[in-house]
Order: sequence, then C-alpha cells, then structure tokens
Amino acid sequence: MKSFSCSMALMIFGSTIAMSVAAQSVDELIAEAVRPLPEDLRAEATVYTYDAAGDRVVLRQGTNQVECVPKNPDTGFIRCNATSNAARMDYTAKLRAQGISGAELNEALVEAVNGGIIDDMVFGSIRYRLYDDDDNIKLLWIVQVPYAMPGDLGMPTENQFQNSLAGQGTPWLMQQGTANAHVMIPINGTGSSNTGGMTTRMNTMAIMDLVEQATLPLPEEFRAQATVVRYDEETGARQVLRQGSNMMECQPRAATGFTRCYHQIVGGEQDMRARLQAEGMSDDNIQTAVAEAISSGDIGAAPLGSMMYRLYEQDDRLKLLWVIRLPSATPDQTGMSLGSQRDNSLAGRGRPWMMRAGSPAAHLMIPINGTELSN
Repeated sequence: MKSFSCSMALMIFGSTIAMSVAAQSVDELIAEAVRPLPEDLRAEATVYTYDAAGDRVVLRQGTNQVECVPKNPDTGFIRCNATSNAARMDYTAKLRAQGISGAELNEALVEAVNGGIIDDMVFGSIRYRLYDDDDNIKLLWIVQVPYAMPGDLGMPTENQFQNSLAGQGTPWLMQQGTANAHVMIPINGTGSSNTGGMTTRMNTMAIMDLVEQATLPLPEEFRAQATVVRYDEETGARQVLRQGSNMMECQPRAATGFTRCYHQIVGGEQDMRARLQAEGMSDDNIQTAVAEAISSGDIGAAPLGSMMYRLYEQDDRLKLLWVIRLPSATPDQTGMSLGSQRDNSLAGRGRPWMMRAGSPAAHLMIPINGTELSN
C-alpha cells in the first residue's frame, strides 16, 4: 500500500520531469495538475514543477491563491497548495534536491523557521491532493493547523483511512502538536472520490434519549464523554443533562431542527445568547452584545481552528456539517474557495468552502458525505 502521509513537499525532480514532459504536452500537464482543485479555482491556478536542483519551473503563471504540480509518477499524487506557502515549498524542494529527507528534513525546516529563513505553514491554509487508484484516499483536502492539539480545538484523532477507502471517511487530526499538524479531510461522494458510502440513513427523529441525540453530530470518539446541556426557553437558564469529561459540549435538537456541538469554551457565549434571547433581544443586538463581551474578555472566544459540529434532520438543508473556525482568514491566506457547495452537499457530493471571509466569523464549511447521517 502506498503511503497516505501528508508530505511537506513535492518530489518531482530531474529525469522524472523530463519523462513526464516528454510523455505529455504542457497543456496536458496543466489540465492534470489542477484536477484536485474545486472548479472555480482551476482556470487561474499557477502550475509549476521543480528541476533536479530544486528550482521552480513555471508551466503556467496564475493569478489566484493556489498553485499545483502535475502527478508525481513515483507516488501517483497530484498536489495543489496555497500560494501563501510557496516560499516554504521552494525551500523544501531545495533541501530534497540535496538528498535531505525524513526526520533530517523536518529538523532542517524547523531550524529554517527558527532562523527566520522561512515561515511556518499558514494556519488554516489548505492543501489539495488527488490519487487515481482505490488503494489510497483518492480526493483528500488538508488544512494546516501548526502545533494544534486535539483538546484545544475539539478535533478528533481517530484514523479514518479505512473508512475513507469505503467512501465513509470523516476528518481527523494528524501530527498533533508539531509544526506539520494538519486536518485530513477525505472528500466522499464525488466523481473523483473513493466509491462507496452508506446506502442507508439513520432515522435520528426516532432517537428519544436527549443525551444520545445531542451527541450524534460528534465523531464517535467524543460522544461518550461530551457534556450535554439545554436552556430554559422562558429564563435562558442552563440545564445540564449530563456532565462530561472531555472538551465538547452539545445541545439537543432545537425547534429549528439543528443539533449542535462545540468546544466547551464556547459555553459562556451560548449561556449569554440563551439569556438575551429569553429577554426578547433581537438577533442583531445579541450578535453585537456577544461580540462586545468576547472583546472585553467577559466570555471566552472560540479558539482559532476549533471545530463545531452540526446535524440537521431533513434533506432540504445540509444534514451533517463540520465547521473549522478561522477568524479573519481570507482566501489569499488559506487558498480556499468561496464557491458555495450547498446544492452539491444536498446531493451528497459537497466539498469544503469558506464563508464570511475576512470577518471575525470566517470559517470553513465541511459537508460530511457518505455517512449514515449525511444527505
């Protein structure tokens, strides 16, 4: 089985490039290189490769926030990255051209960051990877979260490789606490994805136990230990249905049809929202009051990169959605697409996209396809 690890660099050098170019025209290489991207980013993406010395060779100069390399014949991977990480990728290619790899390469990159030669990967920046055979995850998007820890961000770490091969994978955190910490996001349900996925759907409306129902949006490794709360509609008072022991807190299905889970730090915000709503304050005024309370430190803010989990009961909206909070992030920084995937998500083939870019509420929407809770 070929490795499914998230390499820090691209490995196309020397004779490998020569053979690829000889076999394919530049236009064919460009068309191949942009395949991992969402369609709205393909036409304006930069396409390049590296020569034997590790120098960049540009096949097409683009104008947007992503850049791609054609398929590496040694690994079978096609990769695209945020242009915000270009200097780091180029430096890594130089090191590889010198024969530096593995742990030695990682140590060299850390030294280069400490010496101010390169920067860490941009927090929240996305990488796109495509593989054409079924012995590996075919369509994989990766979000860099340098030094992230699962407890800080509410991210699962249970490996989803086998589930992903069956078209049922969900995101998970790898290399936690390191400079290369990243969230693996297998994309299920598309024409480029691993075939499979659940053919039956869970009837969540039949689940009457509030604690069980409230924790459904979570990855399984978090469900048993999550806190479950609800709020009195008249007073907004918090009612603890189960006191948990991990970092997650959930609320049972609301009148809106949504079930939500979030990092426990957000609990203070939820308490404030419930109280102000019970007092009859408008949604806009609640938003303003919450923002002011977070700014003053009266309530805690959701950590950068923290995960929120949401479930909806009906097929007229996106059912299972995971969200990564990236306050103030922009497409230029992250390499993400702004193209809404709502309709594709309703059809079970949605891909992640960024919403509210550049604002304090900026976030990455991750529709989860192929599971028993999905559209």
